[in-house]
Amino acid sequence: MYGAGYLAEMTSSGQIPPRPRRVALWVPPGSQLVGAIGVLRGVDIADQLRVHAGRPPLYALEVVGTGADTVSAAGAVLRAPAAADVPLDALHTLVVAGSLRDAAGPDPAHLPALARLADAAERLVSICAGAFWLGALGRLDGRRCTTHWLELDTLRRRHPAAHVEPDALYTEDGPVFTSAGATAGIDLALHLVRLDGGGRLARAVARALVVFAHRPGGQSQFSVASALPAGASERIRAVLARIVEDPSADHAVPALARRAGMSERNFARRFREQTGETPAAFVARVRVEAAQRLLLEGDAGVDDVAVRAGFGSVESFRRAFHRTVGVAPAAWRERFR
Repeated sequence: MYGAGYLAEMTSSGQIPPRPRRVALWVPPGSQLVGAIGVLRGVDIADQLRVHAGRPPLYALEVVGTGADTVSAAGAVLRAPAAADVPLDALHTLVVAGSLRDAAGPDPAHLPALARLADAAERLVSICAGAFWLGALGRLDGRRCTTHWLELDTLRRRHPAAHVEPDALYTEDGPVFTSAGATAGIDLALHLVRLDGGGRLARAVARALVVFAHRPGGQSQFSVASALPAGASERIRAVLARIVEDPSADHAVPALARRAGMSERNFARRFREQTGETPAAFVARVRVEAAQRLLLEGDAGVDDVAVRAGFGSVESFRRAFHRTVGVAPAAWRERFR
């Protein structure tokens, strides 16, 4: 079955919450359901995999509407509880779906009920033009965000205090996450699963969906650099930032521990506790993204890219690249350049 490797090797993580994270998926009238369904399917598979492995689910998902039958952009009818009637206790994540017609201005009649949920949630997520709803609530001001490429200029005009990213599949800025087009909601869902349950679970979910665990392309460069964990200590964050700034430097545990002013054992333990992954895994992820940039921007051969990205050998580079991206470096370059 899909995710067999995850089920066989899954280990405990300090990031796993003791009870499921409550997620409300709000679907306004005229939404493109592919975005909402992509998020729903992603978190549902994550829960299936965990339960199959004998663990509690990560999420408790509920779909929320406007109270009346909600008609999608394609004419499908959704029946779901009204946002105004949803209990607020322990609401962790609010996901806002959207439609390109929302760029003309969200219906103000629905904003009070949505604001009620947004005020209670710890994390806000928009899919496609759902960003316009978060913008209408003032939640994009001063934050990085994105939306479908057709409406990037509209988002900038309507919310000049927001920092609109034109080349991002998704963005993360504090507790606010936004995705580009509707299908980019799947990429963002995988990112949320990665944050909440770890990279192994996210890769297993991607395998089940038959999609890239981390879709390659210029947009992917926003992930590592913008997702330095806010809960990490200043010393650990300084180490993370240095890795991102110079992927090819010496980032073995002894060197990293010296920079952090810790013993190697203490550093490795604290790094894992505060980031959810080992130092080696984080370094490999950063170096793979550096290699993606080199493959896209120049004509250097794979061997040269491996050296410039900081890998010790071409073989270790090929293994790390395939494990992270899902294809060989040369095939990735041929497909996306």
